[in-house]
Amino acid sequence: MNTTLITPVILAGGIGTRLWPLSRQAMPKQFLPLLDNTHSLLQSTLARVSDSQFAKPILVCNEQHRFIAAEQSTTANPQGLLLEPQGKNTAPAIALAAHYALQQGIEGPMLVMPADHHIENFAELTLQLNDAVKLAEQGMLVTFSITPTKAHTGFGYIKQGSKISGSNCFEVAEFKEKPNLATAQKYLAEGGYSWNSGMFLFTPRAYLNELERFAPKIAHTVKAASQFSHDLGFTRPNIEPLKNCPSDSIDYAILERSNNVAVIPVALKWSDVGSFSALASLTKQDAYGNNDNQNHTAQNSTNNFVISESDHSIATLGVSDLAIIHTHDATLVADKNKLDGLPLLLKQLAMGQSDKLNHHQVVYRPWGNYRTLVEGSGFKVKKITVNSGAKLSTQRHQHRAEHWVVVSGIADVRIDEQLLTLNHDQSCYIAAKQIHSLANNQKEPLIVIEVQTGAVLDESDIERFDDKYGRE
Repeated sequence: MNTTLITPVILAGGIGTRLWPLSRQAMPKQFLPLLDNTHSLLQSTLARVSDSQFAKPILVCNEQHRFIAAEQSTTANPQGLLLEPQGKNTAPAIALAAHYALQQGIEGPMLVMPADHHIENFAELTLQLNDAVKLAEQGMLVTFSITPTKAHTGFGYIKQGSKISGSNCFEVAEFKEKPNLATAQKYLAEGGYSWNSGMFLFTPRAYLNELERFAPKIAHTVKAASQFSHDLGFTRPNIEPLKNCPSDSIDYAILERSNNVAVIPVALKWSDVGSFSALASLTKQDAYGNNDNQNHTAQNSTNNFVISESDHSIATLGVSDLAIIHTHDATLVADKNKLDGLPLLLKQLAMGQSDKLNHHQVVYRPWGNYRTLVEGSGFKVKKITVNSGAKLSTQRHQHRAEHWVVVSGIADVRIDEQLLTLNHDQSCYIAAKQIHSLANNQKEPLIVIEVQTGAVLDESDIERFDDKYGRE
C-alpha cells in the first residue's frame, strides 16, 4: 500500500459553455449540483481525495469565482486556494500550484484532477497509485487514462507503447486528437488505446523541469508570478507577469512532446460531464426513455432530456428526442442529436444577449450570497443569506431605498446612528442617502428579503465606508 502522502491539485477554472444555460461564466458547471441536487461537481471531487492517503488539497480557480469556491470547499479545508486573474488553460494553472507546493515544502507527488468530472469508482484509480508514485519519484509524469467502453468521438486518445517493467504502466506511444467515428472504432478494435482523462501524477519539480524544457515562456512568466500574497484565505500570484503568459494545455505544452511520460489505463466509470448528452447518460430514465424529473409531466413523449430549476413545471406532449433546459432567465430547446451545434448558437446569442451567457441568479460575496427573485422598472427583490459571523459593508446609496424583512435568524442593523436587532418577521426601512449595515452575529445563517426601489438598482450605487473584507 502506498505510504507517500499525495497532494491533490484540483483545477476549477473552466467555464463549461456546452451546458448553457445551466452553466454560465459567473457560475460554471463545477459549482453546480448537476447529479444529486446536493453536492456540486467540485464538492464531489474534493470528497474523493479526502482520506488519509491524501494531504489537504490545493485548489486553483478563477478570481471571479473565489467566493463560490471558498464556500464550497469549506469542509475540505484546502491548504491553498490559488486565484488566477485570467484563465490561461491547464499548463500555467498547474505550474502555479507546483510553485506554491514547493514554497510550502511539498516535494512529493501531486495528483492533478479537474474539478468538473464524475467518477463512480475512484477506488480503481487509488489502487494504481503505488505504481504511479514510484514512477513520479523517478521524475516521470504519469497520466491516468480511461479504458474505453465504446468508440467515443468526444475524447482524445492515448496510444500505449511498451509496458514498463514491474508495473501496470506503459510508455506513451502517441497522443491522438478527438477522432471521427470510423477512427474511434478502429482504435477500439485494435486495442491499446484509452481515453485521455486529464488526470495526472508527478512531483512539482519534475513538472516544472519539463515545462522549462518545452514551454519556457510559460515557465518563466509563471515563476515570476509566483510571488504569492495572501488575503481573506486566498492566495494570489503577481498579476503583471501573467498578462504575458501564453495560454496552453498541459497536453500540448508538455505531454505530447516529452519522452518522460507514462500512462496507466484505469477502468473507471467516468464522465467529463462535458455536454448535455454526457449529463443525460448519467441520469435515471423512465420506461419511455425520458430522464427522471419530478417537474416534468410527459404524455406520448419519449427519449427527452428535461431539466428545470426550482419548482418550474414542464409538460411535453407528443415530442421525442428533445433537450429542454429551463433556468430562471433562459430556456434551451434542442434536438438531442444536434447539440454539437450549441457553441455556434451561443456565438449568435452573444451578439445581442451576452448577459445571458455571463450572469447567474445567485451572486456570491465574502459574507454569503444573494439571489435576485424578481425585478422590473424601479424595483428589485433579493433573497440575502448572511453567513454566521459575517457582516455586509457599511454603505450608502444615493438613488435607491431598501426595505429589509428578516425571514430567519437574527439581524443586527445599523441605520445612521440607530442600532436595531430584528428577529423573524420583523423589518426596517432604509431611505436613500442613509448610512447602513447588516450583520449576523449568530451561529445560524441569516436570511433577509430585500426590496429595492429607485432609479438606480445596480452595484454602481454603493458607497462603502468600511468593509471587513477590504473591498473598496
